[in-house]
Amino acid sequence: MPRITSVNSLRRAIVSLENRQLAEEQLLIKQFAATYESLKPINLIRKIFDDLLTVSELKEPLIETLTGVLTGYLSKILIIRNSDNAFRRLLGVFVQYGVTNIVSKNSKTIIKTVINILQSFKEALVKEKE
Repeated sequence: MPRITSVNSLRRAIVSLENRQLAEEQLLIKQFAATYESLKPINLIRKIFDDLLTVSELKEPLIETLTGVLTGYLSKILIIRNSDNAFRRLLGVFVQYGVTNIVSKNSKTIIKTVINILQSFKEALVKEKE
């Protein structure tokens, strides 16, 4: 910055610095808002899933594993229900383990079958409307 020798140039320098400070303050506020928004838990989770699903090597195994785990968990819930019976709970764990393994190993076939069934239902509904 050049050396200030008069009152007028001092005033211009002050106004210039105040304008610069105001502009930088606005940028800082916008950046803080963007950072705050990106650090919200739901946005972090969404970002993680977006990153996982965009990597093609992880997409299929992730879907297969999730399908297996979810079906295993649902089968366990169907068996146990609200039972306090220890045998039934143990049976639920074994069924969950078995269903999870079977579904995760055969998930491609199961997904194709479900898609075919849904398509046939869709076709039946279309024929029924006609």
